[in-house]
Amino acid sequence: MDQFYDRVQVPDAVVSVAFDKAWGFVEKDPLLAHNLKTVLHSRLRSYLECLIRNGERNTLNLANEAIRNLRAELASSRRQ
Repeated sequence: MDQFYDRVQVPDAVVSVAFDKAWGFVEKDPLLAHNLKTVLHSRLRSYLECLIRNGERNTLNLANEAIRNLRAELASSRRQ
């Protein structure tokens, strides 16, 4: 039972901590901050959840990788 609880509960807590770490950077980043806040929130959370599904649990790694992915996505959409 505890193993099931860990799989269900840990990702939400990890996402929350990683999101807070990443958001502090995202909202001040000149390349990201001009985008709609709701879009940034949604995409950042999606990246974090995907990384967690792939096994990452370190909140600093999650935050950094999600920021990298978000910047790459928005940079490529600007080029198109």
